[in-house]
Amino acid sequence: MKRLIAALLAALALFSFAGCGTNTETPEITDTPDITDTPDVTDTQEEFSPVRTDWSKLTPYEPEQLYTYHPGYRAGGEFEARDDYGTLIPYIGKSYDMMGKYVIGYLPAYGIVTEKGELVSDPVYTNVYCYDGFLRLNRNTPAANGGERTHVLTIASPDGSWVHELPGSYNVNSGYGLLLTSNHGSLDVWNAEGELQTHFNKELLTPWLGENYTWGDDGGPYINWTDDKVGYIRTYYVNGENIGQEIRLYLDFQTGAVTDTPPEGYPVEIDYNSAPASSEPPVIEGYRYLERITDAITGDIYYMGHHHGDTPKDRYYVLFDGEGNTLVTHIDLPPFEVGFILYKGLFATLEGDCFCLLRISDNSLVFRYPMRTNSD
Repeated sequence: MKRLIAALLAALALFSFAGCGTNTETPEITDTPDITDTPDVTDTQEEFSPVRTDWSKLTPYEPEQLYTYHPGYRAGGEFEARDDYGTLIPYIGKSYDMMGKYVIGYLPAYGIVTEKGELVSDPVYTNVYCYDGFLRLNRNTPAANGGERTHVLTIASPDGSWVHELPGSYNVNSGYGLLLTSNHGSLDVWNAEGELQTHFNKELLTPWLGENYTWGDDGGPYINWTDDKVGYIRTYYVNGENIGQEIRLYLDFQTGAVTDTPPEGYPVEIDYNSAPASSEPPVIEGYRYLERITDAITGDIYYMGHHHGDTPKDRYYVLFDGEGNTLVTHIDLPPFEVGFILYKGLFATLEGDCFCLLRISDNSLVFRYPMRTNSD
């Protein structure tokens, strides 16, 4: 029987070789192999070790992405005001390798997702952050007909219940329930309800500041305040030139008046030394570089620490609560020079090439988004 099987296999092999070439002639067989040399399969079975798999030990398969789409989803970023978003959270969905990560690094592109892991926009924003109760989003619109791209600042409530798109504007400062934006030197004062409370025309400021100035530039003008009524402006520059002495102005957020003397009952300058000192981070053995993180929505305090072991495997980040208790360990942080993303108890980390949001309370995965690059 063995001899018959071997002969059939040899004939089949010769037929196959003949069919693969362009020459249809059957080659001449000059030497027939001795079929008695064919090994006995049954005699060699004991030499092989079977592979046994314990399926219970294997990690279950998980899809690369974990998210859904919110009914208010807009791919291009022009998201609408709605009352059913819940908390809106930025995510990093794309990165642009400017000149190699060892020169400039990666420039992230942000999108918006709800606290339930529902996409509201694709990653089309250059920056998204929430501070002092205001969500701020920056993006650039494509150039039309050979023109220049337009920068668009979008301001919104943290839950998206009100939204304003402000083409050509930029953020100036915020605090005490107010947000200040500027467009070509003018100032707009917005309250927490999304209402334009006061507008300061540039013409009100040019007698002191000149025509050429940008809020927040080195040397000023800067603006700060300690309540929702009076703003303090300081600068050393007029028309972009250092004049060697400080200029002080005062804005009345209620009436829209600009003066060079403080309103009654207000000091000439803000006493920054009176501000309450922030708490010191806890001392945790084995960790260094503890950095304070504040939840942008709840205001809860956390600390990020780095465990620096002897081997790369022993070097990782850990998230602690305000008392120094471990919450999330072996964190892989995004390779971007950006602040930590921590909103309403959800913390950002990486899983391979995916951006993820973890729920701190139980370390459960809420959102996973495969990050793309400009080469994708």
